[in-house]
Amino acid sequence: MSVEAFVRAAGGVMGQARDGFGTGVGVLLPLPSAPVPPSPLTPGEGQAADGQQGAATEQHHAAAALGALDDTGRSELDAAAASAAGGRVNMEAIIAQAVADVEALGLTTGTPEGQRALIEAVKLRLEETRGTVQTGAADAGTHAASTSANAAGYGGVASQPRAGGLPNMLSGMPMGGGMPMGGGGMPGFGGMSNLLSGLTTPLSTASRFGGGDGVAKLASKAIPGLDTGGSGKADERGLQKYTKLMNRAISNAFPEIKDIGGVRADGMKWHPNGLALDVMIPNWNTPEGRALGDRVVNFLIRNQKPLGLDHIIWRQHIIQPDGSSKLMADRGSSTQNHMDHVHAVSIGGGY
Repeated sequence: MSVEAFVRAAGGVMGQARDGFGTGVGVLLPLPSAPVPPSPLTPGEGQAADGQQGAATEQHHAAAALGALDDTGRSELDAAAASAAGGRVNMEAIIAQAVADVEALGLTTGTPEGQRALIEAVKLRLEETRGTVQTGAADAGTHAASTSANAAGYGGVASQPRAGGLPNMLSGMPMGGGMPMGGGGMPGFGGMSNLLSGLTTPLSTASRFGGGDGVAKLASKAIPGLDTGGSGKADERGLQKYTKLMNRAISNAFPEIKDIGGVRADGMKWHPNGLALDVMIPNWNTPEGRALGDRVVNFLIRNQKPLGLDHIIWRQHIIQPDGSSKLMADRGSSTQNHMDHVHAVSIGGGY
């Protein structure tokens, strides 16, 4: 694997680790209701009155127990959200430092010593990523166990016998295991250990889209938190489904990009058939411009499956979805060599 491919793959690993901690958007739940005191009894005597009194008292105790479980559950949810937010902040810091390392040392260097220095810097960030993910997974497991115990408490309240043979009003509620919080409890960490040990593993686990649904609806499921509801910077006339999605995703993720080309005449099939985008990079011949193009490439590789990525051309290299790359022949100009834009190609998916 080349140094450049290694850096791209490492960037994808760090991005997935960050995304495993969620988008940072909290979940708002209704506040638990206060326990309802026993209802006043109507005058009566005998077994009917005793049964009514017993049922009212038990309902009051059950409501109080459920209120306490609600409080515990809310506290556990708040703690889990705080843990996830902390993990995401840590990963944002690691990624920022990794970007600084790459920009300082460069994706390509003229000496073996420089290449080794870059690789060692990226490996250090990967180790920091591993530690952050392991801590997050351990916290998630703790929260999952606590939540399961709390859920069992709901089941205990539901299974208590009722006075006077009255029906169990909680029996229809999803108790004991009803919360989807099994082993680990936090989506996004399932395969991270294997992913860190094999840097060329595909980075996205989202499934490819089926036909029929709109692009925005499908994209909202594939890339949570990324708005792809409106059109992107490229004219979408003639673009195929995945190319439209890619256009919208890049436009939203990189607001500093102002110009994206789409369908046009060309000797190759990609642009005429609505399969390709030309993502024009501002100030492409500066370190900042090159870093922006690299981030676009990393974004596409990290989201290769949901975006339907086929291949990329950037800075005279044709890049595959796994991050591997091959130097292309010199075509004689900055544009033809794809120095000033990222050529992003999708698998199509129809119109």
